[in-house]
Amino acid sequence: MSKQIMGSFAIISLAYISSYTLVVGFLSPLQHLIFPTFTTSISLLFLPHGIRILAAYYYGWKSFFLLLPSMYFMWVITVYGSGVPLHPLQPLISGVSCVLGIMIVSKKLTLNFRADLKFILLGGICGSILNGLFNSLAINQSFFTLEALYFIIGDVLGLIVLMLLFSQTVKFIISVK
Repeated sequence: MSKQIMGSFAIISLAYISSYTLVVGFLSPLQHLIFPTFTTSISLLFLPHGIRILAAYYYGWKSFFLLLPSMYFMWVITVYGSGVPLHPLQPLISGVSCVLGIMIVSKKLTLNFRADLKFILLGGICGSILNGLFNSLAINQSFFTLEALYFIIGDVLGLIVLMLLFSQTVKFIISVK
């Protein structure tokens, strides 16, 4: 493996694990405080979806393989280790859905983040819909369930928040130079 691929793997994995940890350790408990009757284990602000979409934007299908170890690492720790009823194929479904979402809009992409932001968001929404529907199918044997809606809402809101943070960080870095 090249140093560039290893560096990309390390950065993407660290970003995914960090964002997932933030969701599990801070946002999910906050969600349960604000919505105590909301009993699902699905986060309504799932930041890792934004990491998957950014990885798919920059690396295409390679992102699936770059993300797979960290997606399963976090799945084992937070889902399997806690007895949360999410299907073992969930990380595979999410990874493929995000790449497909970006591929749907790929003809419009220029690899200029600012110019592509609306298409990245659109690709992320497409990936979120695919992710929600197919994860719902894996969990409930039905596409159209409340879980599908929760996955979509959490992914889209997480994507929007992460894109805002990322774009502001890029803007700050450019202004410092």
